[in-house]
Amino acid sequence: MPAMSEPALLAAESPLDAEQRLAAEAGAESVLVLAGPGTGKTTTLVGRYIHLLDLGALAPRIFVSTFTSRAALELRGRIGARLAGLGRDVEPERFGRMPIGTLHGMALRLLQRHPPPGCPRFRVFDEQACARVIAHHRLYLSDDTRKPTDVFGAYKDRLLSPAAALAEAKAKNDSDLLEAAEAYGRYQQALAGEGGFDFGDLIMELVRGMEEDEDYRARISGFFDHLLIDEYQDINPAQERMLRLLRAQGARLWAVGDDDQCLYAWRSADPAFILGFETAWPNPALYRLSRNYRSTATIVEAASALIGANRRRHAKDQVPHSASRLALTIAGLDDDEAEADYVLRVVQGLAGRGMPWHEMAVLYRAGHVGSRIQIRLAEAGVPLVVRGSGEFWQLGPVRLVAGLARLLADPQDMDARAVLGHGKRVDKLLSQAPEKIDTDVPWPALCRQVGRLVSATARPPGEEGLQWRDLAFTAADLAAECEGAAAFTALMEEQRRSLRRAESGGDAVVLSTIHGAKGLEWSAVVVAGCEADLMPHESSPDLEEERRLMYVAATRAKRWLVLSFAAERRKAAAPSPYIAEMLRGLAEDQIRYHDPQSRERLHAGPPKPAKADKPLRLRPELKASIGIRKGRAVPKRTRV
Repeated sequence: MPAMSEPALLAAESPLDAEQRLAAEAGAESVLVLAGPGTGKTTTLVGRYIHLLDLGALAPRIFVSTFTSRAALELRGRIGARLAGLGRDVEPERFGRMPIGTLHGMALRLLQRHPPPGCPRFRVFDEQACARVIAHHRLYLSDDTRKPTDVFGAYKDRLLSPAAALAEAKAKNDSDLLEAAEAYGRYQQALAGEGGFDFGDLIMELVRGMEEDEDYRARISGFFDHLLIDEYQDINPAQERMLRLLRAQGARLWAVGDDDQCLYAWRSADPAFILGFETAWPNPALYRLSRNYRSTATIVEAASALIGANRRRHAKDQVPHSASRLALTIAGLDDDEAEADYVLRVVQGLAGRGMPWHEMAVLYRAGHVGSRIQIRLAEAGVPLVVRGSGEFWQLGPVRLVAGLARLLADPQDMDARAVLGHGKRVDKLLSQAPEKIDTDVPWPALCRQVGRLVSATARPPGEEGLQWRDLAFTAADLAAECEGAAAFTALMEEQRRSLRRAESGGDAVVLSTIHGAKGLEWSAVVVAGCEADLMPHESSPDLEEERRLMYVAATRAKRWLVLSFAAERRKAAAPSPYIAEMLRGLAEDQIRYHDPQSRERLHAGPPKPAKADKPLRLRPELKASIGIRKGRAVPKRTRV
């Protein structure tokens, strides 16, 4: 497993450096610590906890909030280890009950132990249970770019009841908002009918109880003297309101975060809370941690040049603890196949120099970018762990493409029918296939048609739909590169065996989305898919958040950072503008190009629009095997 968010954790925790100590021992009523990547955020948080205990604070009266349950578990372990290192008695059972967890987890704990007046008995519904409720009551929206759970969750993040949501929609006279608000009301009724709360209800119900009942508010807020909030940049309006109510009896607030790492707007996180901290809270004090203990000078300088282009941010500088000017590498490859081959050479080369597999990671903005890399590394026997998605051939759109292509090529292939699966989406595909797909064309063209059909049929809304589309096209590409259905089946089975062999819980290369990599670090990081329509992502309305994603990806690296992009990924692509922004912060000796063509591609203009009928560039032996006639070549990359 990769290390946690700070390098040399135990060494960095004791002693604290001068900036960390000032922040940990701050005496103001409301404290915000701006902690950039690698500056010792968690170390300082642990230091704050120990400092409060030294001042006589009682551990049960110190609430510590983290962004995830896993982070809470790790933080609890670090605090316990620090206390033990100081020679203090730590009773594991008693310490395990200390209020250290997520804001949702704390809300659940308080609701269960101290329910407010009017709170019904409830069960917590997870995401799968909520999806079942939505499907059972058919609470879908006409605008399929919006996922119902996201829409309903956004209302709760803003503390809007169904009645308030409906009033807002009527005031704006917006038919889409009216439909969403009405569906939200039916959803809440359905949950109540089953005695269920989803995660958004937990904070919403606690806030309701504290706002409506003064005695209840005094009771609950009286439990805590100190609120220590990690990842403050990611809180949403409901969470901010919860914190205000928890401070009603004078609890002190100490928050740590980095506005440059706010990545969760899709979960209603609002950087305005961290940007406006000094005007929002009483007696505020702002501290900055500027020394980066994680990355080389090259990485720190490149990342600083990148994020400096954002306008809505706290001004801050980072000073690299390491003076290393080890060059950042830029690799411009022909296509996603060449990119996968290149990544394999990088990780094998580093392993050959003695680097453990678990000190390497491949990160990407969109999950489909990792598909070919996942398969290529597994085929080569590289142990790997995939985060953010599962085995490629088990992903929904991939199974549909593989199963349908094989079934259309051979209707008697029962294994293909099993791969395709069952359900309404499958029924829809099978009903549309006779009209949409010409089974008399060569195998590559058949695969192209199947990829197009699956990409457009019952596609999920929003960015998830774009991921669905791209995974379907990737599967179609892999199928089209085979000689036929039998060869594709053999390839698929061999790749699945390779992926199972490569899966590892120990020393393994990590393949992850950037969101899944936040808070982690590796000695070497390859950021793949650095193209203009992926970073920034074509579906994102917030270019500053997209730049923050690139910033987070780059700052996961301690020594080696590689940025790769493809000149073609189903269509001609340009390199991400963020690469040029990063390079502006570097000298020539801090930049290394994989080859002369990488430099040329980086500085070339935008690609010319590709023609819809661009021929498929098949390997000569593959052309011969499928016997494509003149004038009937098949496009290499399936298009939307």
